[in-house]
Amino acid sequence: MRHNFVLLLIVVVFSLCIHDSPQTAPSGALTDVTQENQILVVHFHRVAQCTCCINVGEWAEETVREFFPREFESGTIQYLDVCVEDNPELASKYNAYGASLYINIVKEGRDNITETMDVWQYCFDHDNYVRVMKTVLETALEQL
Repeated sequence: MRHNFVLLLIVVVFSLCIHDSPQTAPSGALTDVTQENQILVVHFHRVAQCTCCINVGEWAEETVREFFPREFESGTIQYLDVCVEDNPELASKYNAYGASLYINIVKEGRDNITETMDVWQYCFDHDNYVRVMKTVLETALEQL
């Protein structure tokens, strides 16, 4: 019985991720990435996004704006919302093929790109997502 429940839960989660949602996040214009030392929070997605994918992007941007307003205004931290179908070159640079969230710590003009996997387990839990994302960004700022 427990095995059936786990299997059902997995099927439901996957169906949420492949459901064609009419709501899609805008591709967003890529901002000027010219600072030698900065953090880029890059949310990649496809045109049709599941609720989990939308939450990951929206909550990442919310965390940046709410907890790091000075860094966001100065360009030290930038948030990019990127549709992989519309921006294949940037997706290739990050090795992104679908829904993913990357932190790029640009130090002295050099990219240090890492995929942020920890947030996905909280894609339906706003408060824990923000807590984890805030910690990720604080750690990234320490590395600048």
